[in-house]
Parts: sequence; C-alpha cells; structure tokens
Amino acid sequence: MATCKLNISKKTVDGKSEVFIRFSYSRISVFRLKTGILVPVNAWNDKAGKLIIPRLHTKEQVMLSNLQAQLNEIVQTLLKTVIKVKGNETREYWESIIENCKSEHLFMEGVTIKKVQTKKAVEKVLKAQKGNSVDEAFKDFVEQKSKNEMRRKQLLVTKNILLRYNNYINKVLTLEEWNNDHLCNLERFLQIEYTFFDKNGKCLKRWKHIYDNAPIGRIPQQRGGNAIHSIMKRIRTFFNWCALVGKIPTSPFKQHPLKECVYGTPFYLTSDEIKELYNYDFSDNPRLGVQRDIFVLQSNLGMRIGDFYCLTKNNIVNGAIEYIPSKTLNKFGKVARIPLTKTAKEVIAKYSEILKDHESIVPLISEQHYNKAIKEMLRIAGINRVVTTLNTKTRKEEKHPIWEVASSHMARRNFIGNLYANVKDPDLISSMTGHVEGSKAFSRYRAIDDRLKKEVLAALE
Repeated sequence: MATCKLNISKKTVDGKSEVFIRFSYSRISVFRLKTGILVPVNAWNDKAGKLIIPRLHTKEQVMLSNLQAQLNEIVQTLLKTVIKVKGNETREYWESIIENCKSEHLFMEGVTIKKVQTKKAVEKVLKAQKGNSVDEAFKDFVEQKSKNEMRRKQLLVTKNILLRYNNYINKVLTLEEWNNDHLCNLERFLQIEYTFFDKNGKCLKRWKHIYDNAPIGRIPQQRGGNAIHSIMKRIRTFFNWCALVGKIPTSPFKQHPLKECVYGTPFYLTSDEIKELYNYDFSDNPRLGVQRDIFVLQSNLGMRIGDFYCLTKNNIVNGAIEYIPSKTLNKFGKVARIPLTKTAKEVIAKYSEILKDHESIVPLISEQHYNKAIKEMLRIAGINRVVTTLNTKTRKEEKHPIWEVASSHMARRNFIGNLYANVKDPDLISSMTGHVEGSKAFSRYRAIDDRLKKEVLAALE
C-alpha cells in the first residue's frame, strides 16, 4: 500500500522551510521527494505532517489553507499515479509528477492564481516593469557584452530560458524578485523541461503556454549536470552585470553558489587519425569532403567554434591567424596568434577561388549540421577507436566508438592534446588557444596519454 508522510526541511529561510514527502509503495520503492513548497515553520505540525490553520478568518488562514490544499492535491496525485506505474520509476520521475501537479494552479501569497494569464495582463505587467524586467535588461546586456554573432545567439537562447521560467511559474519576475529560491526552482525546471514533450517531440497541451513568447529552437533533451551548470553560469554572468551597472543592488547568485562541473578524461583524434581523415577519398560525397576540410582546419587552429565561425580573410596576418577570443574579450583582450601549418594553408587555398567575393575563408554550414557531418565523416572513414566517456546525466562510465561522441569542440581538443604530447608547455599552447595562463580549464582539453607515461616509466628501466 502506498503511503505519503510529510515533513519539513531543517534548513530555514526567513522563517520558512520546504516540505518534503516520504513516498513509499514497495519495499524497494521509497523516495524522499522535494515539493518546492515553502511553509511557515511556526505553523507546521510535524507529528501530524500538516499545517496548523487558525480558526479565525484572516489572511493568514487563507494562505495556510491554500498551501495545505496544494499539499493535499500533490499527495492525492501521487497515490493515484502509483496505480498506473510499473514499479521501477526513479525519484526524478515522481518529482516531475509533483511539478506537473503544481502547474495546474499556483498558490501565491494565499491566493489561487489561474494557470494561464491573459496576453493583455502579461503585456500590462511588462509595460509597468519596463527598464527593470529581465527581457529589457538582457537586451542591454547582449548589446554591451557581446559583439560575436554566435555568442549573441547563445545569450538570446539563455534569455528565452528565463522567459520560459516566468511562464512556468505564471509570474513575470522583475530583476529584484530573483532570489535563491527562484534559482533553485530554475535548476529544477531545466532538469524536467524535456518531460513537457511527448516521444514525438510534440509539446503537451498543459505546457504550451510556456512557449508563447519564448520560442525554443529545438526540442529540449534531458539535461545533465554539466549542461545545466553551463546555462546557470551564463545567467550568473547576466545578474552579475546587472549588479555591476546598478540595475539591482546585488546578484542573487551571492546566495546561490554553483556546483563544479564533473568532466571525464578528455579524448581526441591523434595526429595519425587526423591525417587518415584528411587523406580519405570523399569524391563520392563531396559535401562531406568540404566539411572534412573545415574540421581538419579547425583541428589545426584549436579555436572555439564561435570564434572559428567568425574568421575572415582579415584575420590572416603574416602567415598566421590573429584574433581576440570572444570568451575573454572583456576581461583580458589578449590577441591569440596561431601560425598556419602546411595543411591549414592547403585548406584555405583550396577554397580561396570559390570565396573570392566573400569574407569567409572556408564555406560554412550551421553548427548543428556541422556536428552531424563530423560524426558521419569519421564513421565513413573508419575512425572508430573505442573511447571511455563519462555520461554527465547518469554519472556512469560508457564506451563509444569515437565518431559517436565527436563534435566541433573535439577539434579544439585535437589541437591541444596533440601539441601537449609534443611540447608539454601549457603556457605556450594557451597563447594560441586563448586560455589565460594557469587556466584550470586547460586541463580539461589534454590527457596524459600512454606515450607520455612510457617516457616517464623509461627512467625506471
């Protein structure tokens, strides 16, 4: 028989604590579920597992009654759902059921709000908050902080995530209203957003309002910890900027430290594999042949994809590529200079005639199609060495042929990993990759391969 026992967290913020549910429906299916609902600690009866509601009709009574009604509905939903399940569901599954239940109506300051505001009401709130809304501030942020077109697109995607969260909680938050609680809920939203779509990629009816004014480019997949961390870092940069320019007194991230990312051992193509790919005959598939050349060029430059896609003929200076990495543009502004290798010169020369009327040095396609082409070209070329990777969603080890996990970012690892195996001087390499000296991120791109280990062990013989 399924049971639900409610209790509150020991962690208290402004006299309130989050309600947790101990949900059990078999010997091995016992979960402690977050509800995301904060209740006044002094109004909670821990023994009964519910709120103490005063008899007098006051605002406090209405608020507590509504909170208790929401908790009751969540419990009833869990108990009804358990009848339909198979018995091997995860904690994340049950917490998504809770989130779905909460979305039906929102209890805020003791008042039940309808799930979907009218478009006119939303526009009225936005007009009142103009200049202090996330939407307006983000536009200023993008204009001032990013001149790189791909970086701008990435930041606009981040802005739409914040707008979708507003739709999700059915409230247009001002900059000042963002706090630690909302940042925690935003992380939960990022974890479960993929559940708002069916297996065919169609948005479920109850969630369609989320995407009304915040379109999504592609159907969200289940996000791992590192992906969520990356999104939250961009949002932190935005709020830190808002605090810096005086739009808000302080950033909400001061009370919300981000967890560190977890990375596996970096993998990359060896110099021999890159040569094998470059020499492979793609005459029966010229489209892949072009993208192969571009991937080999990127592997010889080691640039981030955003910077690589912005290269023009003006970046070629005295036999080298010169550019200022966009990621560190506003902090350091140092020029990265990469002498062109023989292969890099061959690739650029190959397309110079075709692109004589264009600024680009190679013909580019969308990044999404470029990533697909990289996997396809490696598979066809027979580069299928098995590598060990860390699944950032499950935190478990996996084995894959290298073509399955290849992407445009692997070209950067190709450059760094192969150079490090030969020169072992991170400062020299970082002068070409755009990393700052002593960067912790640099270690994520290189691996201590077997050849280096053998060189060290030779001293013991």
